[in-house]
Amino acid sequence: MTDSGTLASLRSRIGDPVNRRFPRLSWNLWSARRDLEQLQAGNLVPAVRNQWHQRVSRPRVGEVDDVQLLIIIASVDHVEIPYLPASGNYSYELVETAREMLGEDHVQTLRIAAGTPAAAWHDQVLGHLKANHVTHVLARTDIEPNGTKVWTWDTMLKGLRASWPGVFLPLSYDSAYPIVAMHVDRLTRLHERVMPVVLDRPISPVLRPFRPSAGPLFLPLSTKTTHLIDDALAGTEPDLDLTFIGNVNGYPYRAGVLEGLAQAGLNVVVNPHIDDTGAIPDFTAFARALRRSRVTLNFSRCNGEPVTQLKTRMLEGSLFGSVVASDSTLYAGDYFDEGEEFIGYSSPDDLRRRLEQMLSEPGRLDSMRSKARAKADQLRVANFWTVVDQALTARALPSLQVAAKQASRLSAAQ
Repeated sequence: MTDSGTLASLRSRIGDPVNRRFPRLSWNLWSARRDLEQLQAGNLVPAVRNQWHQRVSRPRVGEVDDVQLLIIIASVDHVEIPYLPASGNYSYELVETAREMLGEDHVQTLRIAAGTPAAAWHDQVLGHLKANHVTHVLARTDIEPNGTKVWTWDTMLKGLRASWPGVFLPLSYDSAYPIVAMHVDRLTRLHERVMPVVLDRPISPVLRPFRPSAGPLFLPLSTKTTHLIDDALAGTEPDLDLTFIGNVNGYPYRAGVLEGLAQAGLNVVVNPHIDDTGAIPDFTAFARALRRSRVTLNFSRCNGEPVTQLKTRMLEGSLFGSVVASDSTLYAGDYFDEGEEFIGYSSPDDLRRRLEQMLSEPGRLDSMRSKARAKADQLRVANFWTVVDQALTARALPSLQVAAKQASRLSAAQ
């Protein structure tokens, strides 16, 4: 049975009333079961104390100017998606924006081949860390980097704890799902130098005390990608009043919202960039569809769980030239000014009234598009890495900005 199946089974046995009163109970039962499995396999990683202490948790690295960040690239992001700018490959964007912020010489990458046995990729990572004096590691831990279904990141931590004194930054794309949040929680239990980076929503309240994280925050977009998209969008002007760009089939929440908007008299053009063949368009076609949209919709709720998330659409829609209309201002309002850089609405009728007013004032709409674009351009790189750096600093772990300062000095000297 998969991890998610095990969790669902545990939650169903415990019952909803108990889960509501003790929300961590199913997590703790899963974690105990995981401990037993690892003990039987000889891979048990004992939990660390919940509290961290500044002197204890500071890695024993060399000089501060020697900070090196390693980004582990999962097989999906170099096998299934082109590892190129403007291709929708977010591993590429993470690497390139890290280099923009920190300098070329301070960012390393390690690609994991599809199907590599777990023990082999664990050894591959540890060997690279030791050979290249890496001090910080960022890796997406809601999937296995070798493309398999069996989650083994907690076993990998055994090797990290035993032989590597650096900082581990597990990256989670979708922590609204209990199984993903539970994995993040487990990693923080097992290593005192783990600081989660969570994209979609604050996860600190569900973690144990004194285990802060970075987020929610947007996935970044590199300057190379932004320039290529700007070139591809040259001459494209808005010709659609209201769009939704994204998956609808298999997403009942989104389908329900679109139906409600239609009943309120709103004509939503869905995925204007997809032709009759149904072929998946490239990233520039997606960006062009946003540029054609005077207003585009952002559905902030997770489709599978009744929680609100920070969606990357807020950044991309604004950056590519649309005004984003979001059904919630939670999280989005931390980065964009509601009413000035995006629209928040409470119901289909509320959105219809707002749109009628905006579309009758072209000057106001153009002003919002311009302000949103300027804000998104500020956020597209700095938001991710600055927030991560601030969270590291708060934990008294080595800051990534140390490397950025060194890169700046080297650049100035040249």
